[in-house]
Amino acid sequence: MNEIFDFPQLPVSRCLFVPQFNTKMNRSSFNGFEHIVENPGERWIVSYKFSVLTFEECKVLKAHLAHLRGPVNKTRLYDTTFNQQSGLWAGVPRVNGAGQYGMMLNADGFVPNLLVASAMDRCVIGEQLLEIRQDCYADEFGRTTLYFTNELREPATDNSIIQSDVSALKTIARWIKPEQIQQLSGNRRLYRNITLDFEEAFT
Repeated sequence: MNEIFDFPQLPVSRCLFVPQFNTKMNRSSFNGFEHIVENPGERWIVSYKFSVLTFEECKVLKAHLAHLRGPVNKTRLYDTTFNQQSGLWAGVPRVNGAGQYGMMLNADGFVPNLLVASAMDRCVIGEQLLEIRQDCYADEFGRTTLYFTNELREPATDNSIIQSDVSALKTIARWIKPEQIQQLSGNRRLYRNITLDFEEAFT
């Protein structure tokens, strides 16, 4: 059975949490000609670094990572450096129109005539974490268009809630370097300089 486990609350020292574009550049070794390909499929890339973990904290982390073995289970990750939105997100924002997906979405339910979402803000639609690409203002009816950095993959349900509370801003990911478990070897009082790398899961 496919399960999603919340990443435990542990003292993350450094956090990388960013949507990575699926752009590739090939350069000819003969004439230096550049061929650039832009594909859909941006993913959140997450890296946690722990400067120091106690033995008890390590046990919690190791138990969580054990759940992520193989192709089935995933983890829900949070950005330890993202503490507040820049836009107001005032009102009860909802999807305005069924079947929308891609790089923008019509929304309503905002307080009128305000900067409701700011560039680099985030929201969750369905179970997908999205980053706002540019400032979005609500009109006199509380409607706006949200523009995304990463593509909304699944068609949104009309009138569904757009989550903007910071505590809800998490991405579902897979642990991509299981060999990192070697950093947690032994039975020590302290574990130092632990790094874990994840990528957003599409399925």
